[in-house]
Amino acid sequence: MKRSRSLAGFGAVVLLVGVIVLVGGAQIAAQSNGSSGSRIEAAISGVVRDPSGAIIPRSTIVIRHDSSRLEYVLDGNTDGSFAATRLTPGRYIVTASAPGFGIATHTVEAPPAEALTITLSPAPVVEQVTVVSASRQEELRDTLNTRVDVITRSRIEETGGHETVGEVLRELPGVITRRGSETAGAAGEQIQGIDSRQVLVLVDGQPIVGARGIKRGGVLNLDRQSTARLERVEVVKGAASALYGSEALGGVINLITREPSSPVDATVALSGGNLGAIGARVDAGFNRDRTYGVFSVERYEHDGFDLTPGTFDTTGAPYRRYDALAKLHRQFRPSFSLAGLVTGYHNDTAGRSNGELGPQEDDIRDQALSVNLTGNWLVSRNTTLEARGYFSSYSEEAAGRLAPPRSTPLEPGTLEQRFGKVDLTAAHTIGSRQMLQAGIEWSRDHYEGTNRVRDEAAGHEADTTVLWAQHRWSVSSRLTTTVGARVDRRSEFETAVSPKVAANLRVTDNLRARGSYGRGFRAPDLGQLYYRFLSPSSFYQVIGNPALAPEYAHSWQFGGEYTAPRRRARLGVNVFRNDVRDLIESVSLGFVATPAQLSALLAREGLDPSFRPAFGRLLLTYRNLFDVVTQGVELDTQAALTSAISLGGAYTYLSARDTETDLALTGRHRHHGHVRVSWQPAQSGLRASLRGTFFSSWIATRATTAGVVQDTVAPKFALWDVFVSQRITRGLSAFLTVDNLADSQDPNTGVLLATGAPAPIYRPDAGRTARVGVQWSFSAR
Repeated sequence: MKRSRSLAGFGAVVLLVGVIVLVGGAQIAAQSNGSSGSRIEAAISGVVRDPSGAIIPRSTIVIRHDSSRLEYVLDGNTDGSFAATRLTPGRYIVTASAPGFGIATHTVEAPPAEALTITLSPAPVVEQVTVVSASRQEELRDTLNTRVDVITRSRIEETGGHETVGEVLRELPGVITRRGSETAGAAGEQIQGIDSRQVLVLVDGQPIVGARGIKRGGVLNLDRQSTARLERVEVVKGAASALYGSEALGGVINLITREPSSPVDATVALSGGNLGAIGARVDAGFNRDRTYGVFSVERYEHDGFDLTPGTFDTTGAPYRRYDALAKLHRQFRPSFSLAGLVTGYHNDTAGRSNGELGPQEDDIRDQALSVNLTGNWLVSRNTTLEARGYFSSYSEEAAGRLAPPRSTPLEPGTLEQRFGKVDLTAAHTIGSRQMLQAGIEWSRDHYEGTNRVRDEAAGHEADTTVLWAQHRWSVSSRLTTTVGARVDRRSEFETAVSPKVAANLRVTDNLRARGSYGRGFRAPDLGQLYYRFLSPSSFYQVIGNPALAPEYAHSWQFGGEYTAPRRRARLGVNVFRNDVRDLIESVSLGFVATPAQLSALLAREGLDPSFRPAFGRLLLTYRNLFDVVTQGVELDTQAALTSAISLGGAYTYLSARDTETDLALTGRHRHHGHVRVSWQPAQSGLRASLRGTFFSSWIATRATTAGVVQDTVAPKFALWDVFVSQRITRGLSAFLTVDNLADSQDPNTGVLLATGAPAPIYRPDAGRTARVGVQWSFSAR
């Protein structure tokens, strides 16, 4: 029934894609025929300076057609210059902005008589933000049809770039991550009540691999992803499958790497703290002629910690990690550029656990390497092409031995993932009011390993072929609409279709309203299909289920943004609802003791005997179990009180329930909030910030006894963090960061039950942690 239901909508959505392409193609042809004679083009260029005449690098330039309101968004160069070419002649409104400066606006006729000189004066403003994740095109956040939250570079610099992605994401409404200082486990992410496995995480638009189909319940450890190398973090709320396909059922987190801000820049940072925390980072960048590059190397280590010293196992395992990044971009011609990005890491984690044979020492080593190559062509004044090739690999080796004096080696486990993808995207501007985008892509995902998948020798793989199209139309100077659809054909499953519709209404120059609907899907990952794992530290086993059906979601987002005059403050509101169907969850089938019991269980559940379940272990597998609804309200605000002091805050109300049982979902906070204040006096070299995050109580565990549901509720808590940095001499500064200032921990920490065993800890925070460090930065203009 589920397959036929999906296929029933296939024809309709393919027809929708065809209509989008055909209508756009007809208009392209008409436009081409109408302009095949003499084509008149215009350009607008200029330079951005401060009142003293000094250049302002990397400003944001918005060139808006006066009648159609169609926008061109570009970044200023490191020398303060900017240029927009191949424009249609006419009147344009040119707006320039930069962090710490007021906005300047010029109205010009294109082509102008001379290059513009735009002067920006210092002023306390909320900066204009550009994003790419909403439509794969650079746009102003204010004009988006889709809800996108952003952690900007200036926000990252409020803490010196010394936080992780997992930590800064906690500042956004509707986003929950694990505590950054705990190191007790992977820092998973939750968007509007939808868990990590249903959230797609990208770097510059390409997926991060980490065998998430098998490891940590689909979690990618964002507490090991540094923000120092990033320009911004973008979060798309709700189902985003119409652009990004499977895994984007709950949203998208896109990590945008930075570009150099000057012809030559370099940064060296060293830090140390309690729990053996040591960090070292070296960044360098250059921008010369038509080529720029960014390079980064980082090393971090942590001794771990133990909240139950009376037991053998550790709460947070020690780790040592190395990260590297190299990014190059070359503008070969005005119409063609080529960019490459290489990232990689190596991580060693060592800890202690209690296994089947007794106490044991564990050693896990994982590493990843990703390569992305992108070519961009400006085919004509109105048409661009982008081609990308991406390859990423991940490997893990798990070894262990029984604790001394036995020291017997345990059977090792290995896991490998290889992912490759190629895609081609075309964008065409139709007249002055419409844009048509269309793309095709192909990808292959491959898993193999020892004690990780069913077919250890050959492994398992899945191919996906994609066709998508999107049409954006400025209906009037106030209303913009977007209609799109994506068709995914996965080798392991039937075709999935994902439509999308969105609109943005400019009520006034300061108030905008938006609404969107998207249908999302997530195909079962290779882990849920073919996982075979016999735990070396507990009496359980997990096997996959090749009979799983995809998960589907319907997502509605309605809200708006108000920006105060002169951009002194901004307020955003968003009302959301996500209906998720056929959610996949792990289930326990009981303890397997005899061959007869196993045969009966396999027959009853329809499981594949080739998974070779073992006797004497609890058996877990996967099923399409739940239909859930997550809905609520998000609020966020920013305010620039003075040129030195800024405030921000966010609040989320969430209702997340199983629609079949009407029970609240576990692991969700009904209330979640964040406040921050940043102080940066001019000329003082001081930078300070105070940030607080608040969480209401949540259901930590759920059990059913004699048909009665019993929930264990963990109490509410708050976390406060402080960052202070002071310039010592030119380019050299010292900093202090204190996480969990109030030393908040789970109330069961240190508590023993009547049996003498430690009480269960549901929030394994290490408590207050502190780091001190120095940073040297160099920038040549």
